[in-house]
Amino acid sequence: MDAIAYYDRLKNQYASVPEGEPFALPIEELAEALGCTRRNAQLVLKKLEAEGYVEWRPGRGRGHQSRLAFLVSDRELLLRKAKTLVMRESLGEAWKVLGQLRADDSLNGQFEEWLAGLFGVRQDAERQDVLRFPFYRPVPALDPASVVSRAEAHWVMQMMNTLVAWSGKERRIVPQLAHAWESNDSCTEWTFYLRKGVRFHNGKLLTPEDVIHSFGRALNGPVCRWMGKVIASMRPAGKHGVSFSLNEPVSSFPHFICTEHYSIVPVGWNGENPGMPIGTGPFRIVKNNESMLAVEAHEHYYEGRPHLDRIEMWVWPNYQGELDRHIDERDMQLLYSEGQLNRGGYTRPVLKQLEQGSTYLTFKLNKPGPLRDERLRRALHYGLDRRRMVHELGGIRERPAAGFFIPSAEESADLEEEGGYDYDPERARELVAASSYEGETLSLYTYEMSIEDAEWMIREYGRLGIRMRMVKLPVEQPSSPAVLAQADMVLSGEVLGEQPDISMIETYSRDNGFVRNHLSPAERQALDRLISACLRAEDASSRLLLLTEWQETMKRACNVLFLYHSVQVAGHHRSLGGVAMNAWGKINYKDIWVRP
Repeated sequence: MDAIAYYDRLKNQYASVPEGEPFALPIEELAEALGCTRRNAQLVLKKLEAEGYVEWRPGRGRGHQSRLAFLVSDRELLLRKAKTLVMRESLGEAWKVLGQLRADDSLNGQFEEWLAGLFGVRQDAERQDVLRFPFYRPVPALDPASVVSRAEAHWVMQMMNTLVAWSGKERRIVPQLAHAWESNDSCTEWTFYLRKGVRFHNGKLLTPEDVIHSFGRALNGPVCRWMGKVIASMRPAGKHGVSFSLNEPVSSFPHFICTEHYSIVPVGWNGENPGMPIGTGPFRIVKNNESMLAVEAHEHYYEGRPHLDRIEMWVWPNYQGELDRHIDERDMQLLYSEGQLNRGGYTRPVLKQLEQGSTYLTFKLNKPGPLRDERLRRALHYGLDRRRMVHELGGIRERPAAGFFIPSAEESADLEEEGGYDYDPERARELVAASSYEGETLSLYTYEMSIEDAEWMIREYGRLGIRMRMVKLPVEQPSSPAVLAQADMVLSGEVLGEQPDISMIETYSRDNGFVRNHLSPAERQALDRLISACLRAEDASSRLLLLTEWQETMKRACNVLFLYHSVQVAGHHRSLGGVAMNAWGKINYKDIWVRP
């Protein structure tokens, strides 16, 4: 038992005694209170005195009683408990302890200031470079076959590899676990040749059977099940190759298997512990719980060992609200926070880019209800002032959206001129009155990061006489079709990956996708025809044209309302080299190195 636990026991035993006031306590009674021998009680007292918990005055001679004084208040004890739990890597328990304090208690500020000082690049006892940074939630679902959130997808790509990858810098497909690949003339047979000597984090050598196992898991998962209609069969091609037979020609097949969902895991790993996947990537996961995700360098990574030895993502639920007060530039080496956008006089380098994708609202169209009436959906479109929403809510909200893709400067000018961001509350009220809406309360499902948006929209639509209630979905758990079936509307966002066209095809195709699950049967069939056409398209521009046409069809029918584009931001200390932002607004940790 540590000093805190002993002190806590004594404080509970003598709860009526004020701090700083000595009281008589014979050593025998003290030993009984501590549940130990007289000798051990004396050792405990020395420890408590040395750490400043108590003052002990032993009785000298007959008639002189020993006296004890408590020096640490209950509030201060909570702070010490929280710090001890953090050093034991139990941040979740630390936050529970701090929950006993008042929200405005100064000790909360003291704790957050102390915690902020632990972040950045530090050297551990073995002089290894350890990067620590905060994040607002755990990431327990890292199974590549089912991952959908950007945070989880990013971590999967730090720990795993695909057969081939898309290079945004080179604008082409590049080798990864496969060093070469080829197809027949009709593009219905594809063979990928694996690198020799690639090892998983558990030491197992990569084989064709691992690739087949991984694709089998992906094709049976909720995100890539649609691809099972494309891939007819898979088989080993010798000791170091894998062949795919397709049901139809797909000239861009390598593009479709670049995403994180097709990351390769070893035979025998079946997602039984989705928070601890096994891959071949530059980092291997060593811990993942409600307090921390920790990864360490994969010593045998085929592209070369990472420069960082260990990375720790500490779960700090309210870290963005406390950064300005507690995080010092000299200590914080990496930070994902919108608070850096408008901070004046700050000299840390801050990366910033407009995010490909959009926050959007989708409607249930596959069952009877007032939202089947296009007039009500159109009223929701005209009743939302997107510009004011971006201005009033601020933060990472950068500009109104008219689709998933960011328009060019010319397209933006045309949208403004043509009223692409229509706001007409009078017309909205007329449409509500003319629609079949009769005052029903509509359910609006959303995630934690969109609660502020949802509350703002509910207030705005309330002014039109449209009643809504918000239902919060757990961000760490992908929604099932059964859950989505209960929602009248879903407010969510889509961040497009390094290949926007492929990201959109996956978004429209996955079983638990919001857009797909709310379409009518006829519209879903039309969407399937679109996806088939995209598979036949030979280049990204052709696919993007088809996807844009479908997007415009949805907009004309107000099946989906696009709200705004966000900005991505990441700050880092000048001592960090190799820092670059990917499509998810995150940093690829393998490339980071530390200047002395």
